[in-house]
Amino acid sequence: MKIMVNLEKLIYLSVLLIILMPGLFVTGNANAQSLNDSGRLAKPDAEYDWFEITDNIYQFRYQHHYTLFAVSSKGVIAFDPLSNEAARYYITAIKTVAPNQPLLAIIYTHWHVDHSSGAKILKQEFGDMIPIIAHERTLNRLIRWNDPEILLPTDTVSDKGVALRYGKMEIELIYLGYGHTDTMLVPRFPEQKLVFAVDFANNDAVGWRDLPGWHLGELISMQKRLNELDFDVVAFGHSMPGDKNTIKRQSEYYQDLIMQTRFALKQGLSEDDAVVAITGNLAKYKQWKNYDNWFRLNIRGAYRWAQENASILDK
Repeated sequence: MKIMVNLEKLIYLSVLLIILMPGLFVTGNANAQSLNDSGRLAKPDAEYDWFEITDNIYQFRYQHHYTLFAVSSKGVIAFDPLSNEAARYYITAIKTVAPNQPLLAIIYTHWHVDHSSGAKILKQEFGDMIPIIAHERTLNRLIRWNDPEILLPTDTVSDKGVALRYGKMEIELIYLGYGHTDTMLVPRFPEQKLVFAVDFANNDAVGWRDLPGWHLGELISMQKRLNELDFDVVAFGHSMPGDKNTIKRQSEYYQDLIMQTRFALKQGLSEDDAVVAITGNLAKYKQWKNYDNWFRLNIRGAYRWAQENASILDK
């Protein structure tokens, strides 16, 4: 068992290193930013920045990872701290926006360590008694991960979800499915009509590499369930905010991938031939983020997924 756990950790850390590599050499600093006329940050090359998305809800970026914090009448609610390094800048953002305010809670959206790391730094700054809230399976996964640098959740949420209240601010934590991981919670702010969707959707971007471990059918179902919620703005874990149309486009992208790979399989195309054919057929996604690096890998991942799930898809 120990060997299996260590192997799982080695594989995940290898993937995580590849994710983080583009940002390891970014330098600089930033203060609070406002969006310019194009909807982009005024200093997009800064190592970190933050801005107000809607009333009392702020998006914080460190390199190419994003998180939120919310300011209620009673104090601040933090979400994925990202890493020990990011958390130090996260503290700067929180203290600048809400000076002398207590940190009321830290909420993990899911267990993946490029989002759940850093709470230790927040607690050192704001106090050791701050609760960490996450899905119950996040606790199980982090116990198995066994990294003393990553603090375990103190309060857990089941698939039924929960509604939390901090002063006048309500936050719902909703479980929508297992497309990316079965530990995923989606925070929703009913009054502000904002949701926070991490990793299982993005703003006009292709998926991560060859979609390792992704359940594509369930991923699309999650995205559709998300769009059934009442919201106007969606914040993401790796890009700028969007809206319901953003989620619709993301869902259509994965549906296109599945449709094209199924057709390729029925035509008897090999994986390599399918990549060539589908790249031409789905040229409309050329302008999406990470297209050059990962689109062809997305096709390979979708091809293998469709191959493995052919009996289900053909029903």
